[in-house]
Amino acid sequence: MLSELITLLTCDDLQGEALADCVSRITAAPMDPELDWIEGDSQAEYMQFAVLAELGDYFAMGQQPEQLHEEISEQFAAPLAPLPQADMSLGAYFQWLDAELAARPTPYQLLEWGNFFDDNLYTFIVRRADTPRILSLAGQLGLQVEPANTAG
Repeated sequence: MLSELITLLTCDDLQGEALADCVSRITAAPMDPELDWIEGDSQAEYMQFAVLAELGDYFAMGQQPEQLHEEISEQFAAPLAPLPQADMSLGAYFQWLDAELAARPTPYQLLEWGNFFDDNLYTFIVRRADTPRILSLAGQLGLQVEPANTAG
């Protein structure tokens, strides 16, 4: 289940031994003494952080639309259109971005990854067709993730 989730979050980029190693490290997170600062006792709380620690090349993070937009745009060969207005709220930005990502040749969607450890927003760009399966797998694993345009 976790292997499939990681595969979908990385748009099939992680496979084989690299995927197995990643899943193994995420699964071992509750026993990692460096993560004893995580308040909680469920494997899901450790996995919530460990997924981010392992998939640093696959998410965008920031606190403001401008920061997120720059990081998200960098993940595409053909950059995204510039922000339509400089002072957009996050909600307006996510609504605008959702339409932009849906219009790409391969439709994408932005997912907001639950975050309990700092003030940043962590977002994964996934294939839109994979979103229902990602949400289902994350839910079964007790992980917090939701479409960014509905987050709140």
